[in-house]
Amino acid sequence: MSDPTGAKRRCTCPGATVWVTGPSVADRRAAAYALAERLRADQRRVAVLDRPGGLDPDVERTGLMAEVLARNGIVAIAPCAPESPPAVCARHKASGTRYVEVCVTGHDRPTDVAAEAHALLGRHS
Repeated sequence: MSDPTGAKRRCTCPGATVWVTGPSVADRRAAAYALAERLRADQRRVAVLDRPGGLDPDVERTGLMAEVLARNGIVAIAPCAPESPPAVCARHKASGTRYVEVCVTGHDRPTDVAAEAHALLGRHS
């Protein structure tokens, strides 16, 4: 982002990483895309870190990508692991980047998970 004088500025939009956990890949993905839809309806910039050919097995690399996107005003949603790796959470904390974790286990529908994450993001805006 730059101003009329050409100076570069960091985006001030409220970015965040949302780590969607739970044992079911299908439920994680469904919750991630339901959340993305809700956030786009709020005019938020969103990236779902999901690959059509399969999920990235390197969750720390996915966490790094999510953190960089979040620091630049994008809500990065990662439906990529049964549990959150401690290194991902630590990296977000060290950089002061918002990090929210939601689990699909215990919810009847992926849209319930999306609603929970949406509410958590609203509290931290």
